Amino acid sequence: MRTSRSLASGPDAVAGKRFTVRSRDIRWKEGRAKTRRSRPRPPPKPNLTLDLVVAGVASLAAAGVVFCLAFILSGSHGVPLYLGYAVILGGVGVACLILGPRDRGGRMIAGAIGVLWLIGSAGLFAARAEIVIPPHRHTTAAQPVGADKAEG
Repeated sequence: MRTSRSLASGPDAVAGKRFTVRSRDIRWKEGRAKTRRSRPRPPPKPNLTLDLVVAGVASLAAAGVVFCLAFILSGSHGVPLYLGYAVILGGVGVACLILGPRDRGGRMIAGAIGVLWLIGSAGLFAARAEIVIPPHRHTTAAQPVGADKAEG
């Protein structure tokens, strides 16, 4: 006659007695794990050339966008080009110092923006007499385009 224990199916019936902790391995011993401890790697050395290139490209892109904004502001509201450029790029430079990262790269970008702010503002101020932006005239359908030519 079979007992209920012999009728059991599964790995317990075939394998016999097992450890109480199933995750134990035969080579496993209690105590501190003997693993290799790796030394923490030192941070990579900063690359000055790469930082300079990134700062130059970022500041030139910022100055180009600001010049376009100053040009639009000059054409739409009559603000002198040098004044719009100086105010907007000055704000961008201050925001870069306050909100940007405090590491060497952030300071380099802010410094490059400051240099472009000085050079660009001085150059646009010196060339202000030669920069002439004609006013943009809108014509409507009720006003024919040929009427301007007849007057002048």
